[in-house]
Amino acid sequence: MWIKGNAYYLGEVSNLCINFDRDIKDIRKSCKPDIEFKQDELIVPASIDIHVHVRGAQLSYKETVATATSEAVYGGVGTIFDMPNTLPPVNTKQRVIERLREFDLYSRTDFGIYSGVTNEFTEIDQLPIAGYKIFPEDLEKEETKAILENSKKLKILHPEIPLALTVDRRLRTKWMEMASLYLVKGRVHITHITSLDNLRLAKSLGFSTDITPHHMLVEGERDCLSKVNPPIRDYKTRLELLLIGLHETDALASDHAPHTKKEKSMHYELCPPGIAAVSFTTPFLYSLVFKGLLDINKAVKLLAENPAKIVGIKSGFIKEGFPANFTVIKREPWRYSTKFSKVTETPLDLYPLEAKITHVIVEGKLAYDGKDVYPIKGVNIIGKGS
Repeated sequence: MWIKGNAYYLGEVSNLCINFDRDIKDIRKSCKPDIEFKQDELIVPASIDIHVHVRGAQLSYKETVATATSEAVYGGVGTIFDMPNTLPPVNTKQRVIERLREFDLYSRTDFGIYSGVTNEFTEIDQLPIAGYKIFPEDLEKEETKAILENSKKLKILHPEIPLALTVDRRLRTKWMEMASLYLVKGRVHITHITSLDNLRLAKSLGFSTDITPHHMLVEGERDCLSKVNPPIRDYKTRLELLLIGLHETDALASDHAPHTKKEKSMHYELCPPGIAAVSFTTPFLYSLVFKGLLDINKAVKLLAENPAKIVGIKSGFIKEGFPANFTVIKREPWRYSTKFSKVTETPLDLYPLEAKITHVIVEGKLAYDGKDVYPIKGVNIIGKGS
């Protein structure tokens, strides 16, 4: 298939023709396209979200692979990476195989999965997984030490020490996040960093980094809807992260963490933490581009190129031989809301955006047309090639 339109290619926007099946075959200046996008639309690499809690399995009442990946393509995301803290947790060889099968059957995006910390890591390490998620409670485990020392796969750290899980949330401060960085080594990615100081410390220690929109935009932890781990910080910290951290971090991730309305209606001390926002990150960042607040090169790096490099996959670029995963956007004012997720309320609802997703192509097939999501078959991007 040939498509034609304004596309981000080799660091600039130009009018191009792109030929593809599942992978990009040819890129040239002129052609007779099967589909020609409008002049006000822009073709960019489909976003890669390296931090998504899909739920599924026994937590399918919160979210399923189908609903999470449908929400992802609605938000311009073509590849997601799933966290292992579902029920039962993904931390055995059998559970990894089951989880890969679940995604293979139902995912409407390309995907990868992380294993939890496990004493079966020598067997799991041979499977096509993206790496290992290290939660605060894992930092004192012998299995974590073995994984850090012996596995060449990516380790993604939730940056808080175990003490953070036992104290009042008001005491769950930035130093607990900072201290955790000294407990890991090697090929480690630090996710959902909440402050500029910790971002700079992580980078100085040689780690890759990401931040989330909610740690920049949500006005503090006011109720269960805005309750998230690590906690949302004070106004000054959030502003620094938005104005400076966004330009220094390696990637932007959603930390999509869905829960039911009933769970989020529980008493504040009992309700589970998490914000479901996999569909927010891409239109938010390209809105900044359209407003002249962020360079498009930086946006593409944060959403596609750098996440691909962090995980080590052949994706995230519009290049011959790469997966035919594209997001098409245009400038159009609208207010954010979820659409295909089981979560219908978030603290980001009605946030004003300028970038609208009009089409998403995954593995050469139309996954979203601006209105509906189609049941295309995503693939394990780790198994496809890294």
